[in-house]
Amino acid sequence: MSTKSKKGSKGENPDQSVDLTPEQQIEQLKEEIEESNEKFLRAVADFDNFRKRLDRDKEHQVLRTKGEVFSLFLEIIDTMETAVNYDYPDLKSSIDGMKEIQKMITSFMSNMKVERFNPINEQFDFRLHEALTSVESDKVKPNTIVDVIQSGYLLEGELLRPAKVVVSKEAEKENKEEKGE
Repeated sequence: MSTKSKKGSKGENPDQSVDLTPEQQIEQLKEEIEESNEKFLRAVADFDNFRKRLDRDKEHQVLRTKGEVFSLFLEIIDTMETAVNYDYPDLKSSIDGMKEIQKMITSFMSNMKVERFNPINEQFDFRLHEALTSVESDKVKPNTIVDVIQSGYLLEGELLRPAKVVVSKEAEKENKEEKGE
């Protein structure tokens, strides 16, 4: 018994009717499955290659960015090395040289969109500050930053390094009113 299939084999007009035996139909379906599997495997391989290429491109971009940043910093390093080896005639010229290096660093940070913050007299915020210790004080509200040990930094508004601070706490009342006596 033969059946008709609208789909012909490769190269045939699909509109032509072709008589196929059940064995031929099975063989044709096997070929179609094999062809679909090959296409699927090629698509998976192409996607894997695409992902690998993206990873490589990302690594190269990170490396280029590091190189660009560091090349801007090289001028500061060169100037510092020159300053260390320079025989300054007096303390004032030495301090002037350090101030110039500080200006270069400030300019570099500005170009990199790095902002320094010094949160003295602000309320403690665990997202921006790291409390190193606390001190009793009745002059300011509790949890107010009374000293900055190390400034914090933001990179384009995102925290780069928290400020290390000393925070006020409420002064204890004469040992809790002499422990209730």
